[in-house]
Amino acid sequence: MEIKSLSILKAQVFGNNLIGVYLAANNSYVLYPHLLLKPILKKFKSVFNEPLFPLTINNSNLLGIYTASNKYGIIVPNIIKEDEFNVLKSNIGESTQIGILNSLDNAFGNLILCNDKGAIISSFLKDYRKQIEDILNIETEVFEFAGSSLPGSISIANNNGCLVHPLANDDEIEKISSILKVETDVSTINRGIPYLSAGAIVNDKSGIFGMDSTGPELMRLTSVLGL
Repeated sequence: MEIKSLSILKAQVFGNNLIGVYLAANNSYVLYPHLLLKPILKKFKSVFNEPLFPLTINNSNLLGIYTASNKYGIIVPNIIKEDEFNVLKSNIGESTQIGILNSLDNAFGNLILCNDKGAIISSFLKDYRKQIEDILNIETEVFEFAGSSLPGSISIANNNGCLVHPLANDDEIEKISSILKVETDVSTINRGIPYLSAGAIVNDKSGIFGMDSTGPELMRLTSVLGL
């Protein structure tokens, strides 16, 4: 069986570098907005081995903001419409759990940092920790770092590594590594932006990064993430 080589790509979505605001990826599938232009979609499909599925959440294209996922499950907000839920369910299959959280704070991509080994959640979601743990099938801890209550926003992770906001200190980095069970380091994206998950989507084999990401940033990101 032919195995595709590891792939990374620099790109834009809807004319900006916020790849991770509009798309979401894990080791099972990639979600993208319906409005993504066909030439761009074709290019994205060439990067990932995993299937790509179109989706909206409450008619919004902000899939990376509203969802958090790993290979076991995906967390979506209660504003998801029934037809959108059914589309998601039919595409990702029965083996992946879909969990709806009734939290008022529903930007789960910003509030949750996870891979297939562990999850870090914001204090805003502390009352939902057990539910998140059950959906994602991993140990979950409430932990905030770099002076932010949005661990998912200021980080990006896969099962190979994790990059976090440059203001994270050594103790925080060690804690993050122990929860996610991967090497953790600091980085920026898109020429100095510390909101890492907004600027890229990654899984264990592939990644799409914002067009403004510099050579040194990409070298650091791809090295730690094993891409």
